Amino acid sequence: MQKFEWTDSLSVGVPMIDVHHKELITAFNDLSNAIEQGTGASYIKKLLTFLKYFTEWHFEQEESCAAKHRCAIGETNQQAHHKFLQIFSDLRIEYRDSGASEAIARKAHAQLADWLVNHIMTIDTQIGTCVRHSLKNQSS
Repeated sequence: MQKFEWTDSLSVGVPMIDVHHKELITAFNDLSNAIEQGTGASYIKKLLTFLKYFTEWHFEQEESCAAKHRCAIGETNQQAHHKFLQIFSDLRIEYRDSGASEAIARKAHAQLADWLVNHIMTIDTQIGTCVRHSLKNQSS
């Protein structure tokens, strides 16, 4: 399964957001390891629960940061987060209803991890630019 390594290309340049993203990447890699090692449905369920709550919290923090700094991409970011949470919810239900199918766990990992990396690279980097610009203007 695909693993992710934190690289500078994923950094948005806002320490709080970057720390959150690193934690999400670690959790996705833990999920990948659990699926590969067949460590059991209960561990995978625990990781999915962690991802649900951590992602919701992270999105709130990131959206507040974008609003505080009046980032033009803020609304697009909120819409993307809403879409992610819906996809994630649907996949968790599908995983539960499948009786903890490994195939569904793999599908969830692939879809969510790809979404996360693409989101960081396309939207969150714009938030980072906006926040850095805003902070630079405040210190001038």
